[in-house]
Amino acid sequence: MTEKQMITREQYHFLRNLEEFQHFSIEQFDQLVARIHYRKVPKGQILFFEDDIRDKLFLIFSGYVKVEQHDSSGTFLYIDYVKKDRVIPYGGMFQDERYHFSGLAITDVEYFTLPTDLYEKFCLTNVHQMKMLYQRLSRLLHVHEIRLRNMVTSSAIERVTQALAILLYDICDKNEGKVQLPFAITTIDIANMSGTTRETVSHVLRQLRKEGVIEMEKHHLTFCDKEYFLQYIKW
Repeated sequence: MTEKQMITREQYHFLRNLEEFQHFSIEQFDQLVARIHYRKVPKGQILFFEDDIRDKLFLIFSGYVKVEQHDSSGTFLYIDYVKKDRVIPYGGMFQDERYHFSGLAITDVEYFTLPTDLYEKFCLTNVHQMKMLYQRLSRLLHVHEIRLRNMVTSSAIERVTQALAILLYDICDKNEGKVQLPFAITTIDIANMSGTTRETVSHVLRQLRKEGVIEMEKHHLTFCDKEYFLQYIKW
């Protein structure tokens, strides 16, 4: 891992304008800044491990991170992706002592580390900051409710399609026309997300390519028909 660095003046102003900090007083923010560090790591670097002490929060400045949780046999139980300008982990705030999952850079990543103890302390004294945290958690809960609802279907084919829909909804920019998932993804990753097999995922991807709703080349996924997938995340 690269050496941690103190933040620059430009980074100071960038952080100050984020929702995660904008309700703090200048004094509180400056105390946080004194303990915030900037890092840059290459693809494949672990940011933190499951069951490590949860003493830092991670604000992704650029790039993408995959969070993973395993059982005792090494089998995936949970997989998710985090894009830039998001903090992880929000789950466990104010109560958990350890991380519930690992964080892996799946592209080159720039991020800031925040001191968990000081950030939580200042949030507890600020009703506006607590409201922001609640709204963030509510948005995350909404996405996970959709994922849970979709996972209970007995059709493995639908679960794969719904997993792709979640990636489109939660990760991709809302541009017109075709949109590409901004990182490579394997059939194994999609199988873990959808609770099915790699063979089933390959079958579904072939069918979706045949229908013209996706393109897939060397693990790079492009959504050609966004409306086809977005119907799977409507309530």
